[in-house]
Amino acid sequence: MTRQPHPSPTAPVSGEPLALELVNTTYIDGGLRGHRVDALTTTDQLTAWAGEHAGQFSDELPAVLVERACTPRTHEQFLSLREALRSCLQSVVEHAVPNGDSLAVINGFSRYSGSRLEISPGNPVVVTRRWQVDDPWLIALGEVASDACRLLMPDLIGQVRACPAPGCILFFVKSHPRREWCSPVCGNRARVARHARAGRTAPGTA
Repeated sequence: MTRQPHPSPTAPVSGEPLALELVNTTYIDGGLRGHRVDALTTTDQLTAWAGEHAGQFSDELPAVLVERACTPRTHEQFLSLREALRSCLQSVVEHAVPNGDSLAVINGFSRYSGSRLEISPGNPVVVTRRWQVDDPWLIALGEVASDACRLLMPDLIGQVRACPAPGCILFFVKSHPRREWCSPVCGNRARVARHARAGRTAPGTA
C-alpha cells in the first residue's frame, strides 16, 4: 500500500482531541483496496491544518501562527511527533508498553508548551501569558504533545480506540457508549464486510 500526498489537510474524521487530529492526518482512502494518504506533506498543509484547529490551541496562538511562516524544520518536527504518537497509541490500544523512543519524542516536545502568567501594573492590572519559547510553532508543537499526555491519563486512556473497520488506521475517543467506529462510513464498511463473510461461509456457498 503506497502513501500518496493529499491536496487538502482535511482528514475523514474530525472533532477528536488535538493529538488524535494530528495522528489522523494519515489515513486510508478507499478502504481495504485504497491507498494511504498523508495530508501533511508540505509546510502549507501544516499551516492550513493549524488554522483549521485554531480553536484547540491556546487563544493567543492562532493569530501568531498565521503571521509567522512554518519552516521545513518545524514541519519535520510535527511529522516526528505524529509518528511517535501513532506508535504510542497503537501500543496503548493493544495493551502493550509504548516504545521508549516514542515517549521520549512526545515528552521532549511537550516541554515547549510551558508558560507562566505575569502581572503588569495598571488599573485594572494586566495579566499576560509568557511562554518558555518564542517560536509559536514550537509552542503549538508542545501543545499537541501535551494534549497527548492528557489523553493518556487514567480517566481518558480507556476510551482511546483504534477504528476496527477493515482498511482504517484512524484513532478516536469513544465519546458515546454505542460508538464503535471512527465514523458512520467505517461502520457501514464493517457491516458490509461482515455480511460478505457470512455469505461466503453459509451452507452451499463453498
